[in-house]
Amino acid sequence: MASRSAEDKKLIVLDVDCGHDDAQAIMLALTRPNVQVLGITCVAGNVDVNQVCRNVLRILKVFGRLDVPVYRGAAVPILGNHIDARYWHGKDGLGDVPDPDPPSEELVQSEHAVNALLRLSKEHPGEISLVAVAPLTNLALAVRLDPEFPARLKDLVIMGGNINGIGNITPSGEFNFYCDPEAANMVLNSYKGVLINIVPWEPCVNALAIPYDEWDKIMAIPTERGKFHAAILASSVKREKAAKSYTTHYHTCDPYALMVAAHPEVVLESEDVYATVELRGEVTRGQMVCDYRGVWKKEPNLRIIKKVDMQAAIQMFWDAFQ
Repeated sequence: MASRSAEDKKLIVLDVDCGHDDAQAIMLALTRPNVQVLGITCVAGNVDVNQVCRNVLRILKVFGRLDVPVYRGAAVPILGNHIDARYWHGKDGLGDVPDPDPPSEELVQSEHAVNALLRLSKEHPGEISLVAVAPLTNLALAVRLDPEFPARLKDLVIMGGNINGIGNITPSGEFNFYCDPEAANMVLNSYKGVLINIVPWEPCVNALAIPYDEWDKIMAIPTERGKFHAAILASSVKREKAAKSYTTHYHTCDPYALMVAAHPEVVLESEDVYATVELRGEVTRGQMVCDYRGVWKKEPNLRIIKKVDMQAAIQMFWDAFQ
């Protein structure tokens, strides 16, 4: 029988590597009235896993939600070495904005993130939307420990991968998938019995980009939450404006995964396809390869999110920082 909270709200768990767009996804999750965040699992990605935990706690403190459990997960990918993105997100992952009174790291739960995912899925079978906006190491380990884990989820929304062979860390690789290609491959090919929605890289810098005349207004919201959000993004937004990266609009990725999980009605265009992840290519390792023409004669294993209602998306940012 569904719990009262499940009847009233969408139950969401976020798996993050907490750079500033992960932070945005968390902020939106905490402020959507129809969402209950059951927990936040952390994994190495943009920064090391310990820093990820610190960043999550910092966000929870600003939003007055230190009651949300935080779990430390994988510190290294399935194979190879950890690759970070401090060059973009800052040495601390949140724009190197000083934090003079950080929350105690003792608030991080003793339970490992992977064990927490398995336990929560058993406590709330068929009820949890898992939003993964990081390298998929924790998710791969979870399905290896318990192959029935995916089928206990309500749905899975991933920010990662690419659909046109355009990368942001290599010419052909998107960061989250490139950081742990083996994990991404395991998830795409082992998560049976659950709908996988993917927000890939290319739409984030095209159809989902936000005009700066809109974004600058959001960055100017004068609340404590708004000022914190603007501070951690200040250096990257300034850099992106100057470089005119990709388009002359503001680009973010992870918040859209949260929006799709919390409000599926925002999706305006999607495509079901079979996709896998290249592991052995000399220059294409980590690329998500979509079989648009059905050459492999396999049933679709994921739904690609291509467009969302941008008016609704922008309103969600406003709501989060008021």
